[in-house]
Amino acid sequence: MYSRVMNDDAQEPTKGAPGAPRPELGDDETGRIEQEIRRRRTWDLAGAIAGAGAGNLRGASPVPADRQLVMEAGEILAGGLPDPDGTLARVLLDRLADDPSLLGACRGRPGAALAALVERALSTPATLADLVRDVDARWGRDYDERPRFETAGRPPAADDPYTLAGVRRWLEALRQRLGQEP
Repeated sequence: MYSRVMNDDAQEPTKGAPGAPRPELGDDETGRIEQEIRRRRTWDLAGAIAGAGAGNLRGASPVPADRQLVMEAGEILAGGLPDPDGTLARVLLDRLADDPSLLGACRGRPGAALAALVERALSTPATLADLVRDVDARWGRDYDERPRFETAGRPPAADDPYTLAGVRRWLEALRQRLGQEP
C-alpha cells in the first residue's frame, strides 16, 4: 500500500518516510515535545472540557447503574415472559424504574429485582388486580383501543389479552423461571 522512498545510493528508507525506523526518545525528550505541543495549541473551552474529563469514565459504563439494571431486567423478561404484545413487560419495567428502593436493594442483580416485583404483584389479589388494570390501560394506549378492564362477578371479555388469570399464570411461570436462575 505504501511505497518506500529510497535513497538511490544507500538502498535504505529515507528518514521520515513510511517504514523508516523511528529514533527512540528518552523521557526528557518526550516531555519536552509534549510541552512544545501544549504551548503551541490554542485554548478553547471544548478542549479544556475534553482534557478534564478524559479519565472520568475509565473502566466504567456511561449508562447509570439503575438504567443498566432496568435494561438487563428487560432482557430477562424478553426471554422469560410469554407476553405476546409486550405490554406486561413494559409495565413491569416501568414499575421497576420508578422504585428507587428496589433498584438500590438489588443493584447489579436484575433477576432479584424482577423476583421481588413479581412477589409483590402476586402477594394479594388487590395488587394483582392493580397490575392488570395498569397493563390493560397501557395496552389501550399502545394500540389506540378501549381497554378491556375486568369487573368483579363478570367473565372477562373474549378478546381481552390481559386477564387476571392469564397475568397470574404468566407471573407464576416467570417466578419459577427466576427461582431456577443462579
